[in-house]
Amino acid sequence: MKLGVLVAFDKEIDLLNLNGKEFCLGGCRMCSLTLGDNEVVLALCGIGKANAGACTQLLISDQHVDAVLNIGLAGSACHIPIGGAVLVTEATYHDLYPIDFVAEDYPNLTSFPADKRLSDIAEKILSDMGVVYTKGIVATGDQFISNSETKQDIISRTNCSAVEMEGCAIAHIAAKNDIPFCLVKIISDSADEEAEEQFHDTLTIAEYLDTSTNFIKRFAQAL
Repeated sequence: MKLGVLVAFDKEIDLLNLNGKEFCLGGCRMCSLTLGDNEVVLALCGIGKANAGACTQLLISDQHVDAVLNIGLAGSACHIPIGGAVLVTEATYHDLYPIDFVAEDYPNLTSFPADKRLSDIAEKILSDMGVVYTKGIVATGDQFISNSETKQDIISRTNCSAVEMEGCAIAHIAAKNDIPFCLVKIISDSADEEAEEQFHDTLTIAEYLDTSTNFIKRFAQAL
């Protein structure tokens, strides 16, 4: 299987690229390497829905990946603490009105369910790694959520467990191409008035990189 992995930081590619070939495609930094018995293409996602969607389509159309994984950061909309994870069951948008417009084009959905087989693999890995996690919906929009009222409004409309800026765009493009996907969101902040300070200070980049790179290696080897 050929796996496309969208990552949040350049350093993730640096740490994982022990035997790979780096290249740039459509302005996206990518790296092709082997993990376990599987070919993996790492791609630096970029911030926001447009970057995430474009990067996903490049992985599918040009690199011909068979599945897509995204691990990245998100604000908490549930009980999971900073450093824990939300294993995404489905992804939806919180900033697209009316949401029914999304379903007018293939795959004719307003939210996009994650692949069960890939999610089962991800769940076992999170458990084996000792990461505190829950399963739930991720709500995506081009906005860093740092206000309690805004967060509660998003929760009331989407029933989400996490809020962030890329996940649903990745899920949407994968589903549009009939490519299975898995999303794992590591909680970086509480998506309220303390979010900006927490994002920069509470979860260190080193801690996140350790979690994400370890998870990616285990996931690729488990396929």
